[in-house]
Amino acid sequence: MTSVQPYPIVSNLIERIGDWLIQRRQLNKLGALDSGEFRRMAHELGLAPSDLDTIVRRGVNGAEELPQMLRALGFDEAAIAKIRPPDMMEMRHACASCAHKRACGIDLAAKTAAANYENYCANANDITLLARAAE
Repeated sequence: MTSVQPYPIVSNLIERIGDWLIQRRQLNKLGALDSGEFRRMAHELGLAPSDLDTIVRRGVNGAEELPQMLRALGFDEAAIAKIRPPDMMEMRHACASCAHKRACGIDLAAKTAAANYENYCANANDITLLARAAE
């Protein structure tokens, strides 16, 4: 039995507002930190402070395209789960700070990502290496 949302546009809007509120809370928490504490946090995550700021500003779904891209390129859930956590974290950071989100989203929706991702994806080299290692 499938669940039908009676008002999908309203449900989508509510979800987006919820995501925005979460992002605003994260930004407020980071803004409350003194600069030394913020730098320490960034360092613990292996990021420059400006990169951490960019990632938080992108929001909770800042790297949502990464698993979608991996699936579009033929990675199944088992293959994605086998990616080493440090490698996945680095790829998420690159995805979250990417300036080509629009092109990526268009290609993912049109199912043309496999043909075009190498032209803009910051993770293209890593994804190619992972695919070769899986062969």
